[in-house]
Amino acid sequence: MDLTLTLSGRTIQSTLFEKPQNLYLYLPPHSSHPKGPLQSLIYGNILRIHRLCSSPRDVHKHTRSFFHRLINHGHDNTILTPLFRRATNNALTYMSCSKDEHDTHQQTKQSKTDHTIFLHLQYHPQDPTARELQQIWQETIATPPNDTPLSHLQNIDGINIPVRSLTIAYSRPPNLRNQFSIRNIKNRGRAVSSYLP
Repeated sequence: MDLTLTLSGRTIQSTLFEKPQNLYLYLPPHSSHPKGPLQSLIYGNILRIHRLCSSPRDVHKHTRSFFHRLINHGHDNTILTPLFRRATNNALTYMSCSKDEHDTHQQTKQSKTDHTIFLHLQYHPQDPTARELQQIWQETIATPPNDTPLSHLQNIDGINIPVRSLTIAYSRPPNLRNQFSIRNIKNRGRAVSSYLP
């Protein structure tokens, strides 16, 4: 668990538990990855800090530590600062919502996902950006100029095509670990017990 609970009188205080041996091996900025994972890492971790820390002092302490760990990994202060501000605002908004508002938000997200198709690509830094691919999608398929939008077209059964958005899902290319530590679960060889007398 990543949580420390402390009894303080009649209340329970919570804060993050972080292993002393944790190396915090975040992706370095020069790594060949899309920009989205950094934003997701920051938004997710800031929300986690706000949800698990009951003391504002602990929220500040853990947010500051997280920021400095990313700086120590080579990330730029001018890129991180606006991301941290937006992530903090997002976390505060999330924390101020009621359970009903969260449920409604989840249903809206699910509804959007139901009308989404996914384009799976292996990431390469010289490929067109996700923004450029989204623009091509919009201009040629989703809402082409002077033509019928995709969502208004019908399939052979006369049903409207329910696709309204495209999500680009990147995967990483094979790395050295894939090449040198190949795991083939199907061909494991003899069972360990067969070597016992």
